[in-house]
Amino acid sequence: MNTPVTDQKNVTQPNPAKKRKLIGDRGNYFLNRIQGETGANVSACYQCERCTNACPVSYFMDIKPHQAMRYVQLGWREDLLTSSTIWVCLSCEMCTTYCPNEVGVAEVINHLRNIAAHSSITPKERNLAVFHQTFLEVLRKSGRVNEFRLMNAYYLKPNILHEKIKSGSFKEEILLGLTLFRKGRLKPFTARSKAIKDIQKAYKQARGEIV
Repeated sequence: MNTPVTDQKNVTQPNPAKKRKLIGDRGNYFLNRIQGETGANVSACYQCERCTNACPVSYFMDIKPHQAMRYVQLGWREDLLTSSTIWVCLSCEMCTTYCPNEVGVAEVINHLRNIAAHSSITPKERNLAVFHQTFLEVLRKSGRVNEFRLMNAYYLKPNILHEKIKSGSFKEEILLGLTLFRKGRLKPFTARSKAIKDIQKAYKQARGEIV
């Protein structure tokens, strides 16, 4: 049997950029960084998908939890930090609970969100990113989260109130707030936490580790 001769001129040459993409932009640096900063053994993930099946909001994610772990292994940093996954995550830790290898999926995703929040990367889910940052600001100032104060601070962020009114969701949220207030579930004022100094110290330490 004659072996067909391949015309070398017609052979598609490998794209250097794609080759680099397959092995990750930073080799194992990103994987080692995430594992070192979170204590999660991401290398132990073998893609069983139990985390994704357990996640109540995986349907809304562009990168599923099990895929996110694989992306970390491959060093695909930009894909993760520009995804909607890190902002959609509820931090319910169902993924971590159901992981047979105790990878710590939720810890990794939370850490990725913090990295993105303190970087110059434009978040894919802007409103969720703004809410996340507002939540941390309120927590840092008072040591506990007051829903009334949180939502007021959130609405005062640039373009948030305008977008809420334009989409029609502002009226629904106001009605929900009034209902909660009448039932005593929404308090306008709450006392500052007695551990406010410790909380602020922990916040500064965490931010220093991320930057």
